[in-house]
Amino acid sequence: MTTEKPEIQNSKSIALRPLIFALVLSVGLFSGMNINKEKKDKFSQIFDIINNDYVDSTRIDLLEENAIDYLLSQLDPHSAYIPAQLSEINDRQIRGNYLGLGIEYIQFSDTLFVFNTSEGGPAEKAGIKAGDRLLFAGNVKLTDSMSSTELQEAIQGDGRSKLKLKIYRRSNNKYLDFVVARENIVMNSSEVFYMVNKTLGYIRLERFSSNTHSEFLKAMNALKEAGMKDLLLDLRNNGGGLLSEASAIANEFLQKDEVISYTFGYHRNKNYYRADGNGGFKDGKLVLLINHNTASASEILAGALQDNDRAVIIGNRSFGKGLVQEPFRLSDGAMLRLTIARYYTPSGRSIQKAYTKDIEKYRNEIYARDQNKDTLNPNLDSTIKKEFFSKNGRLLTSGGGIRPDVILRDTIADSTEIEMLMPGLFYSRIFDIYVLDYMSEILKKESKLVLNEIRFQNEFNISQSDVIRFIAVAQKIPYLRDLKYSAKTADIIRKHLKAALAYRLFGEKGKSRIINREEGVFSKSIEVLKKYTQILNISNQKMRRFDY
Repeated sequence: MTTEKPEIQNSKSIALRPLIFALVLSVGLFSGMNINKEKKDKFSQIFDIINNDYVDSTRIDLLEENAIDYLLSQLDPHSAYIPAQLSEINDRQIRGNYLGLGIEYIQFSDTLFVFNTSEGGPAEKAGIKAGDRLLFAGNVKLTDSMSSTELQEAIQGDGRSKLKLKIYRRSNNKYLDFVVARENIVMNSSEVFYMVNKTLGYIRLERFSSNTHSEFLKAMNALKEAGMKDLLLDLRNNGGGLLSEASAIANEFLQKDEVISYTFGYHRNKNYYRADGNGGFKDGKLVLLINHNTASASEILAGALQDNDRAVIIGNRSFGKGLVQEPFRLSDGAMLRLTIARYYTPSGRSIQKAYTKDIEKYRNEIYARDQNKDTLNPNLDSTIKKEFFSKNGRLLTSGGGIRPDVILRDTIADSTEIEMLMPGLFYSRIFDIYVLDYMSEILKKESKLVLNEIRFQNEFNISQSDVIRFIAVAQKIPYLRDLKYSAKTADIIRKHLKAALAYRLFGEKGKSRIINREEGVFSKSIEVLKKYTQILNISNQKMRRFDY
């Protein structure tokens, strides 16, 4: 584990390739007799034999990558091999910036659909707009059948070179050409923050990259100037990132020498992270939002605040990733991301959920929780003690993620129930596509209403005709063709269309306000704040729930 920037990565690592390891176990009896076994390891010897004597032409590089993938699959769900051509994508998530065009796109209907352009970025300055279809990058035809690597190579390119793009603009039925120069694009971690009321502030953190703590401090200072006394910190769908950044943010809330987390592995000594007492928000009330997709570094932060009785945590049980990865750069630019330790909360809890060799089952375990199956896996490490207590004596659970103090189910951000009703609905990004393609007339008809965010929140409603037309558009996607109208699906569609429209009108802040108000996040948080002291000062030996 590196002492500067250890990497904590979510479960969404690259998929394992097919099992071909049998190839390296079936070496012919008549070849390789004169291999110098003293100078080469067994793998190198086998690959040399295959390269020199196999009956057909082979790609040794592919054999090596498949063998590595299989080897890592025998360890844990998060150790992974990242080929050189994909390592930049991984690095940019950690750095928080990349050299590119500043285009966020969706793969839809055999083409790339521009969802957003970075504010002030090269694509926006060139005139590319959300809703445009990307057709060609230079001479390369862009389609949704291209792999992520191929798209990366075609669009991102090398250095600060210029790229010619051909697009189709549906709003005026025109084909347009643009020349866009690649520039440095910054990926903000906490671009959404605002005041919920006169004293309650809200901050959403999307990741923990190298600039997250500094961005968080800017948000905190702005909210304090606006009158913030208490804070609602949203970690829903935050898949993790750098342990150092999560620890730095935990430090803002904790007293001197309070433990944030510690890590330990077979080849790594126990390493403690403690607060230095110089944090800027050690006394105000703190409410933390988590869900099934809150993972890794986010769970470190949540565990630190829960164990120290510093925050009331509301939402759903978090993902359950308590393994620390360290990146090892290989000679060809590829990366080995190897699990080198487990992390533990201050009370000694391991948050890692149980796992087997079935990676898909491990990832999809979160979807079984919404059917009254939200129970801890009994197959926990038997060497770990079963009872853990917070600073004030509250009984805490171990393994399988962070359990919230207050349950808040079925939020829009935590869409597992909706995914079971309509599999693939959110993956398709159809809400954003529909708003861009079919709701432009709303902006004209309701110009006064949509220019005022408060009026939009209180007065604007998605019509029944838009719900019906949305279903018809969604049914054109093969895996959504069975989407049917019902009262429940109509209610879900209205909420999401309104939120997607709010994003176009008022940005991420507008969308966030709609989601949180529609799903009762604000009202629940305000209610929790009224019972804040009561919740955090439980001293009996039983976990008490506050499910209002």
